[in-house]
Amino acid sequence: MNRILFPLFPLFLLTAIILLGFTDIASKISLPNIGNKLTFLDSKDQELTEKEAVIIRVVDGDTVIIVDSEGREERVRLLLIDTPESIHPNKEEEPFAKEASDYAKAYFDIGQRVILERGNPERDNYDRLLAYIWVEDINFNQHMIEQGFARVTYIFEPNTKYLDNFKAAEAEAKDKGLNIWSIDGYVTNDGFNMSVVE
Repeated sequence: MNRILFPLFPLFLLTAIILLGFTDIASKISLPNIGNKLTFLDSKDQELTEKEAVIIRVVDGDTVIIVDSEGREERVRLLLIDTPESIHPNKEEEPFAKEASDYAKAYFDIGQRVILERGNPERDNYDRLLAYIWVEDINFNQHMIEQGFARVTYIFEPNTKYLDNFKAAEAEAKDKGLNIWSIDGYVTNDGFNMSVVE
């Protein structure tokens, strides 16, 4: 009996991860430490390098949950960007929050390998890992700015490596009036101004 069930375990675990990835339950459940042999997630060479990680859930436009090369589950806050809030206990959903979240969820595949370029310091006040996420040669943080889903913010030295590129991408998205930039006065230095939303 065990010989029949054992080969099905990776499929069961992947299904559980995918299903949990689309619910708030995933943020409250700890997955087992699966080490860096992620055979059920990727059929390529399964060893993750120190900088590699695997996407297990996209929370919203600027936060994802990954499993790192040590098998640890981490909540990652993307450096230097902010997207409108879709999940906040004390605020209503902000315009373009759902679109930013949906875009990020469509961009990443559950089980997809990415490169994490960690911040310095590595964690914020909420113990989230701070990082740039690279998909091949694309800086996803910058990509969200280019699409008009994110503004450049939370600028603290020394986490300013790509600041010039991000500012240029933001200026272009603003000039084009993309998404968050399509509502005059919505994007401010302090966040998103709901008073200008009709």
